[in-house]
Amino acid sequence: MKSMIKWLIAAISSLIVFLVSLGYYASSQILFFKLRDVEVIKRRETRAKRLNMEEFQKLKQDDVLIPSRFDYSINAVFVHPNDTDNWIVLCHGVTENKISSIKYLNMFVEMGYNAVIYDARRHGNTGGVHSTYGFYEKYDLETVIDHLFEHYGPDIEVGVHGESMGAATMILYAGELSNRAKFYISDASFSTLGDELTNIFSQYTKIGSPFVLFFTNIFFRIRSRFSLFKVSPIRVIEKIEQPMLFIHSKPDKFIPYEQSKQLYDKKKPPKVAWYPERGGHVESYNRNPKNYRETVDSFIKKYAGW
Repeated sequence: MKSMIKWLIAAISSLIVFLVSLGYYASSQILFFKLRDVEVIKRRETRAKRLNMEEFQKLKQDDVLIPSRFDYSINAVFVHPNDTDNWIVLCHGVTENKISSIKYLNMFVEMGYNAVIYDARRHGNTGGVHSTYGFYEKYDLETVIDHLFEHYGPDIEVGVHGESMGAATMILYAGELSNRAKFYISDASFSTLGDELTNIFSQYTKIGSPFVLFFTNIFFRIRSRFSLFKVSPIRVIEKIEQPMLFIHSKPDKFIPYEQSKQLYDKKKPPKVAWYPERGGHVESYNRNPKNYRETVDSFIKKYAGW
């Protein structure tokens, strides 16, 4: 009997050590993941004919560093070739940087609007030690939008477009902070960070995903002072009164499109959803550029009157 108890205690201890170790490893991978090199992104976008740096650099623009509330600088580029007070702020996804947003910027500039691209916390030329998937990033978005109003006029009108982490950041900003935008476009947001991490963990291990999530969150709180359970767009989506367009490719495996459907279902009107049949994660524009533009253009004209 005693030997069985000792065996049981040893087994439980080993399991706890395993889960704690896995939690620490997972938190490291999530908080300090490897970022894509800027030059690699430029080559990728140029080869795909979504980027022409010479043409982009010809656009009238202001490249600035904005102080964040977290003692680092946010690198943002305010592009204003059009004589208009209508602006779009673009939020890129995880591991990417503002170069990835230029394809959307070109689309909006061609529509007659001005646009802002910026590097999210810890990405590109913006400072920050940890990536928190919207928890701290929402404050940087608020800072960029406040800067836009302060330097380009209090009477401007602003829309926000975000993809993946950028979309989640946008929703958290709209539901929790000052919410100064007229409309929002969410491309492939997750509904909760917990659900998305569970989805990722399940692709690598079937062993105790909820327990891994629990221990991962402990290390989040210790190492970066945030809880993954606070990164929950679906928790705040009902607070957003502005019109919102949800875009999410059905074949997306990284963030299943059902997560956007959950957000759409809980969002109060006005709202629009488009789920393309082609494209992986944040590839809706890449695979369906004409339909993407038409959907976005129709949404803005109907709900913003631009």
